[in-house]
Amino acid sequence: MKTKISILTISLLAIFSCSKSKKKVKQNYSESQTTFFQLRHGDWTSNQWIRNPQNLKTIHETFMKFGYIDLIGNRLGDNPFILQDLYIKKEPSHLIDSLILAFKNKELNVKYYREFWFRREQEKNDKVVYEILKDIKHSFKSKHSSTKQSMNVNEDFVNDTLYQLIKVEYFESPLTKEVAIKNFEKLVDLGFHESAYNLLYERSEYSEIDWNKEELIKKLKTTETYVYPWFEDNTK
Repeated sequence: MKTKISILTISLLAIFSCSKSKKKVKQNYSESQTTFFQLRHGDWTSNQWIRNPQNLKTIHETFMKFGYIDLIGNRLGDNPFILQDLYIKKEPSHLIDSLILAFKNKELNVKYYREFWFRREQEKNDKVVYEILKDIKHSFKSKHSSTKQSMNVNEDFVNDTLYQLIKVEYFESPLTKEVAIKNFEKLVDLGFHESAYNLLYERSEYSEIDWNKEELIKKLKTTETYVYPWFEDNTK
């Protein structure tokens, strides 16, 4: 009996061992590394890159070109407003109005606003932040006004790679096969191959697309090391 059990155990181990050895290991694909990577995957409360006035200007002009309202919708009316680890108890549109007023009146006897602008002054980005707040307010008011006003975008500051990535993420619904392929090829052209792989296999919004994955994956460049992608797996 012991002999039979031993033989059975060995047989099972051999079967599972073979099965494991034949399991397909996911290939790594090359991925462009951007200066603004932390904008998506970093902690905004401690991120130093985003506090640089030039970088703030770049992000702002790029967002403005795409459209702030298309990015955030009507969320400026949310209460509370939650973004990453930021929890804003006051309605953002009201908060923006108050900060704009406080910028011109630094002696305003409200601790939060006073400290907010003091920190911005220390970081030397107060003037840029003030302009950004005014433009966001203008975008929000224009959205809810019968008179639409276009925003003046300074193309010199627009980051085209970030702009294209935003366009890939905020596609028009419903997602069609044509748009899916266009987004995939855009990521390939920009060098975001790990992200492009995730569009094919690891993004829930693309899961129903009937496209030729086996053919499209041939366009991706492999690499030995894994690089964290801009568009990560959101299916797990």
